[in-house]
Amino acid sequence: MRTVHDSEYKNCSYHLRNFGKVRGFLSDDPCKTAIQCLVMSRMDYCSTLMAGIPQNQRRRLQLIQYKAARIVSQTAKTEHITPILADLHWLPCQQRTNFHLLTLIYKCLHHSAPSYLEDLLSIYTPTRALRSADAKFALQQPVSRKKVGENSFSCIGQRLWNDIPMYIRDAQSINVFRKSLKTYLFCKYYH
Repeated sequence: MRTVHDSEYKNCSYHLRNFGKVRGFLSDDPCKTAIQCLVMSRMDYCSTLMAGIPQNQRRRLQLIQYKAARIVSQTAKTEHITPILADLHWLPCQQRTNFHLLTLIYKCLHHSAPSYLEDLLSIYTPTRALRSADAKFALQQPVSRKKVGENSFSCIGQRLWNDIPMYIRDAQSINVFRKSLKTYLFCKYYH
């Protein structure tokens, strides 16, 4: 995982250096679009695999996002970055990873993902009548005895899925789900 993470960091840094050189010749919208296409898509590459990586490794990708936001908004290094990310409507790396992971789980539960991923998830069905029986698409959380096991797709994904509100889980289409989820994560982080 470390080599994939390092290669993505180097690749994104390369593109950002080149954008920094030509930023003065681009207007805001084309620059934002180009950075989203070349840099942010690289950050999203295999982002669900990075769901369980330690904070110090994720920090490098977060710094790439900060650099990208500063290039797009043409702000100095000394200015606070959170309002800039909020103005650009960009989720931080951890929230982006959660967004992609939860979208993948939504696809698994609606049978539009590979079956080997669907097999990793199990829907919670209580053995007796409980109030939680009404929770549609609640996932059963597997028990892991190892720290490494807690970073797996099935553990992290099911914990995140059960934490989002019911109205998001009950979305009728993937587009409605993604829109509601991004709004929820954005409000949760920035407000």
